[in-house]
Amino acid sequence: MKILVATDGSEHSQRAVQRALELAEQQGAEVTIMSVAYIAPDYLEEMPPNIADKLRAEAQKALDKAKALFEAKNLPTTTVIEVGLVPANLIIKKAEEGKFDRIVLGATGVTGFKRLLMGSTASKVAAQAPCEVTIVR
Repeated sequence: MKILVATDGSEHSQRAVQRALELAEQQGAEVTIMSVAYIAPDYLEEMPPNIADKLRAEAQKALDKAKALFEAKNLPTTTVIEVGLVPANLIIKKAEEGKFDRIVLGATGVTGFKRLLMGSTASKVAAQAPCEVTIVR
């Protein structure tokens, strides 16, 4: 079984990572951990200086936090950062390209604007994913 787990470092996404970890332990699942840097590549020049670096660093921090849980149990994982404004589209595309059997993600993400994005992300992924979706609260 191939699992794609999306994380932004929030409480719900950490629970999703934990669920993916359980599946890896119980079923020997192959897990890829994904985080999205919320950057509009077409408007990068108009964004404040160093904002792209900051957003990539936030995504990397979420990946590192999730990967550490797998490393603590000696379970292999792959990590990937995607860049874009619509996380759901990137998650769905990655699931299609990687022929994943399941996507695991949190019901909501971090607070504020990103929380709104992740809430809509979970809904869109559940509606359009090419595979089974587990939404963790």
